[in-house]
Amino acid sequence: MRVAGGGSGAVTGGSIPDGSGEERPPEPAAPRRRGLPSPYLVLSTLAVLFSVAVAVRQPWGADFGLHAAVVGRLRDDLWQPANPMVEVISPSPYFTPYTLLLAVIAKVTGLGPATVLSAAGPANLALLLFGLRRFVGLFTTNRWAPVLALLFVPLLWGPAVPQWSGFPALRGLVLILPYPSTLAFGLMLLCWVAVAGALRTASWRRWLVAGLLGGLVILIHPFTAVGTVLGVVAFVVGRLTRLRRPDLVGMLVGAAAALVPVFGWPYFRVTDTLASASELDAIHEALYLDAAGRYGLAFLVGVPALVLRLRRDRLDPLVLLFGLSGAVVLAGWLTGAYAFGRVWPVVVLSLQVAAAVVLATVVAAAFGRRPAESPAPSDPAGVAGPDAAGPAPRRPGSGSRLLVGLWAAVAAVACLAGFATQYGNLLLVLPADQLTAPRRAAHDVTNLPNFGWVDRAVAPGSVVLTGNAPAGRALLAFEIRSVAPPWPDPLLADEDRRLAEQAELVDAATPDPRRRALLTAYGVDWILDLDGSYGWADGYASTVVEGPGKSRLLKVAQPR
Repeated sequence: MRVAGGGSGAVTGGSIPDGSGEERPPEPAAPRRRGLPSPYLVLSTLAVLFSVAVAVRQPWGADFGLHAAVVGRLRDDLWQPANPMVEVISPSPYFTPYTLLLAVIAKVTGLGPATVLSAAGPANLALLLFGLRRFVGLFTTNRWAPVLALLFVPLLWGPAVPQWSGFPALRGLVLILPYPSTLAFGLMLLCWVAVAGALRTASWRRWLVAGLLGGLVILIHPFTAVGTVLGVVAFVVGRLTRLRRPDLVGMLVGAAAALVPVFGWPYFRVTDTLASASELDAIHEALYLDAAGRYGLAFLVGVPALVLRLRRDRLDPLVLLFGLSGAVVLAGWLTGAYAFGRVWPVVVLSLQVAAAVVLATVVAAAFGRRPAESPAPSDPAGVAGPDAAGPAPRRPGSGSRLLVGLWAAVAAVACLAGFATQYGNLLLVLPADQLTAPRRAAHDVTNLPNFGWVDRAVAPGSVVLTGNAPAGRALLAFEIRSVAPPWPDPLLADEDRRLAEQAELVDAATPDPRRRALLTAYGVDWILDLDGSYGWADGYASTVVEGPGKSRLLKVAQPR
């Protein structure tokens, strides 16, 4: 397998059903000029090299601390790891195959969890880009379609683009490269490619691969798993009229390959995670606010492409993917199950890929030197989704060329607008001393907390009391624990009690005996006062470390 090869990314080999029950050989891919790498490979390589430079700086988002803490806990004890956020042994949905692999690497190499996790960022991006190339290749052999997809996926969002894990928009992607969600997104694309290949060849082995990939996605990032399942359904529905017994057997093999490791995973039970999903609805409501501002550019450029594909085939996989994922997002909005908003990236992806595939085709047909090749033989993956049926289309007339030109111009302007509103975080590759406050403000660079001064004073494994959740999240990167989890943990049995008692601890009105009892019960080593409002903390401190501004760190004097 290659990230890009020749002019073709279509899944080829074997015969392709033509819809009449007959089999015909696949059309050969367009030849690549010798000595010239594909444009997608060039751009992908540059993107990965840039990500290496970013990884050296480690300018990661708020979730990074949690994932680094998970790697650290697994490195310390692979068999019975403690909770990554608090001092208690408990199951956690964050103990995944991804973090387990990184923990083993950390244990073998002696590298710190943050270093190992950061180094995984470029690898995650490379896998995602490889998956995108393969996925686009299911629908066209046009060598420029993947290039357009490479531009559309990070740029076609909106001015209020969300910076969430699992959302591969440029502004957020810079911050989330090492996250499990980035890896899961690439695996999702490869799972869909495997399903398309399995449907084309009726091979149970390909279903086995698809099932294993799907199982990994479920364990690594359950939100992405929802989108993965929707994509599988879209491909299968597009093939319903041509399913045969080997296909059904293969599907059973794939389902078993996904579910056996999922239900056999020793670190947490997936059913417990699913049962507690409603606890995450509140924090996801933001994904439904200002939908036009968050996702509008994708709809502007992508809807015409989906309409054209729908006119050619009502069971087109990209159209079905858009409809299925859109229905899930809509259901979340109507019912208040806002966690379904995490399916938005799949909605947007279907628009972005459809736009890339169709635009590359119609632009080549309208303005190429010769009539454009059929992007694929009608059905390159042997599933559905014709880009063009039969022979290559004739060059359109002047009116059609004008419409194509306008559409291409709109897409170009949309990409420029997306870049203009998202480029700021690319500057995080610069040394910290060059990212002054005025420069950050001028380019809208995300402000990331810097608690290096706390790390220098506090030993890993210490418990720090603070009522500031963002600070608690950042300290996790240094393997510093909290009294209450700064991130929701649906499998932590005493989470509510910890949150209530943490609030008591930082409340100035709490009686001294009660506070001392709680400090002892939770083994608090330090108190982090960010704004000088913890005047009560002076009575418990043996050492005070001054931080920037009014912030200070107080070492608790009482014995544990």
